[in-house]
Amino acid sequence: MEIELRKKKLKEIQAGEPAMTGIKINYDGDNKSMNAYKIPLDYLIYNQYNGRIGSAVKSYERQYRELNPEELEDKKIIEQFLWESQEKRNEKTEKNLVEYGQQQYGIVTSDGIIIDGNRRASLLNRIYRNRDKWAKKSHNVDHCQYFIAVILPEDADKKAVIKLETTYQLGADEKLDYNPIEKYLKCKDLKEEGFTVNDIANMMSENPKEITKILEIMDLMDDYLDYLDYSGIYTRLEKREGPMVDLHSYLKQYNSPNGCNKVNWDYDESDVSDLKSVCFDYIRAQYEGKEFRTIAKPSKKDGIFCNEKVWNSFLEKHMDVIENIEEPPPSKIFNDNPDVSRSKLLTTRDNDWSKKIKLTLQNNLKNSEGALENFKQANEPLELLNRALNTLQSINIDSLSKNEELKTIEELMGIVDKFKTKFSN
Repeated sequence: MEIELRKKKLKEIQAGEPAMTGIKINYDGDNKSMNAYKIPLDYLIYNQYNGRIGSAVKSYERQYRELNPEELEDKKIIEQFLWESQEKRNEKTEKNLVEYGQQQYGIVTSDGIIIDGNRRASLLNRIYRNRDKWAKKSHNVDHCQYFIAVILPEDADKKAVIKLETTYQLGADEKLDYNPIEKYLKCKDLKEEGFTVNDIANMMSENPKEITKILEIMDLMDDYLDYLDYSGIYTRLEKREGPMVDLHSYLKQYNSPNGCNKVNWDYDESDVSDLKSVCFDYIRAQYEGKEFRTIAKPSKKDGIFCNEKVWNSFLEKHMDVIENIEEPPPSKIFNDNPDVSRSKLLTTRDNDWSKKIKLTLQNNLKNSEGALENFKQANEPLELLNRALNTLQSINIDSLSKNEELKTIEELMGIVDKFKTKFSN
């Protein structure tokens, strides 16, 4: 249905009886009382960039073409993304919609774009298409050809609509149900739309510092995709959020203006860039947990990058392996396999690469951990002495009395004399 016809139909519906009244919605900075109406689903179209499936849609569009929710073929693709976003929950919601009908209202624009409720609308469409199946189970699903929703004013401001959409999708408890990558992508989209960090924080019920962190991690994720020639294919970030969060924290410390005092050598930007690339390789191989953190975490004892000798040896062996691995670029794989899902092709590409390299990565990391342990044992007496010195220096001399403290001091002096004797022999 064309946009002008959709607008006309929705306007006619608003002239009739509402299905729900007195709904409180914070819209455009004001708490407004609005009504919800029973709208035929044929009058509505999905918002393909909604926060639930943004990564899937953007990845698809990057690899193929832009989706048009008004086209039947593209509508089916969007519905598939919505279904796959939370299959088990969708099955439960589908059953509830059949038995009890729509209990929670949605929100749509005056031209029929669904702002809140894309998942529920897709399930209603799915149920009504399969009405014969439900009829065999003695269910009348005629009510599922309608969507109950608030219709926004015709003069709705774009930024006000985006704000409302974000508040409903990612500012409520339901955001826990979303793919973790979606929040990063949504923050990036909002920033590109001109919203400030404080604006985004208010919409998503987050602290501004957390939003800044999310945006920085999203930049790192984009760097990772660019590194692999997967720019914009956000589905390749699945199951990689944890190590990205850790790596962001480590890089931030190494890139601080004063550097990181846990590193025993004078590193520069190119060294940090090497570190990031190495970590990207381990993330691609889905190398997680304590072992991955050992590569980059700022630690004099347990951080490979913090020890110049261990790091240089580790990096040299890593680059020797990486440079000897040959793999075709994504564009060639796509051209050679036009009938195969591009998502599956990239998954296969990553899996093949991991099979060739993962064992070598693992051995290099273990060997470097062993080298770190040797350094730690060699330096242990010095570390203990420094700890003792720091402890003594922190004591307030004026607070000392002449009782137990004096006896302890004499014992300390005796131990120090033994150490001095050791070095004089």
